[in-house]
Amino acid sequence: MTRLLGYGTALLGIVAAPAVAVLTLVGLTGTAITCTPATDTTLASSAPVPAPARIWVALAHAACPDLPEPWIAAVINAESAFRPDFSDAATGRRGLLGIDAADWQATYGAPWDADLNHNGTPDIEDAVIHAVIGAKLLCGELSDVRAVRATHPAWASTLELSDLDAVLLTHTLGETALVGFPSIPAAASQMLTTVRDNANAWTAPTPSTGGSAPTSAGPQADTGCIASLSSVGTVVVPPGTAADVATAVRNSLDLVGSRTGWNNKCDRLACRVYGFANSGYDSASAHWYAMVATGHAHPGDRCPPVGAFVFWATRGPDGHVSLVVQSDPSCSPDRIKVVSNDVFNNVTGYDGGVYLVTLAQIENGFVSTGGYRGWSDPVCVGSPLPPQG
Repeated sequence: MTRLLGYGTALLGIVAAPAVAVLTLVGLTGTAITCTPATDTTLASSAPVPAPARIWVALAHAACPDLPEPWIAAVINAESAFRPDFSDAATGRRGLLGIDAADWQATYGAPWDADLNHNGTPDIEDAVIHAVIGAKLLCGELSDVRAVRATHPAWASTLELSDLDAVLLTHTLGETALVGFPSIPAAASQMLTTVRDNANAWTAPTPSTGGSAPTSAGPQADTGCIASLSSVGTVVVPPGTAADVATAVRNSLDLVGSRTGWNNKCDRLACRVYGFANSGYDSASAHWYAMVATGHAHPGDRCPPVGAFVFWATRGPDGHVSLVVQSDPSCSPDRIKVVSNDVFNNVTGYDGGVYLVTLAQIENGFVSTGGYRGWSDPVCVGSPLPPQG
């Protein structure tokens, strides 16, 4: 099988907190996100794909957008029948996408049995991690395949197979199979047919076939659903603020998955979802001190309500602020969710991405628990955004 160059080094950053990083990349877990359907999906709701596997498929697609979700699902089904603990001693392949030891090491930067997030499961059998690493592997194979096909336009594999067929053949048998095609084992030929047929059958209908087209405008959160998430206290939204709490949370969830534009702009992001072009304060720290001075702050309170701004002191003078989108009656940091910029930029490679994370996750390296200042009402004094016409 073709080895991939560069991916082992490029992905070393993901090993520090892989499960956290890839999961929050698309915001597909927890109660809050149940109000928001996954974005960029083309996987039909009728496809026989288990609910957890739909999350894995979405993660893989986010890691490699060139791979359609129905095709990813079909490949996982063919390789492992959606079993994260799949293992084939005869071929030496493991996990959802049937990855061998050498490819896993080259792509992940750690061996087969590594458990870098210390959850008791080898990372290759951790579906969340495997989905992203497997997608990166397939993405590299896709690039290699396209280069080979461009160099050899007269090969039978180039003329008769799609790029995705060629990727699957390469993933299964190695690049030499492209040279010898159509002389391939019957089992490989059957796998190509099965994956192709299932991917076609599992693709969501488009308007031309009478269905609804997948949307790429970002996740649209349901306001009524969001309103049900506020189980702890309330915030006071100043009169004249363009957005109420439900709308602000919906606006913030709509931004989850953004890849750029919010680098070092936490205070602007927090106020943007309430309808302001900027916060009107010099920094998140200045914003916090203004909230304390005007009685809008709740210093040290680690049980913020939905719609609140939560603040941290950081190593630099500017501090950090995020918006609470899910509260928790028990005040558990593992259940309180916030929308924040920049948290996993070092892992995703985004320049100012927006992420959905728990309080515990954001305080696990991005900001510190000891730097927590408290929460405040959503008060902003910046310029209002122009009305949407």
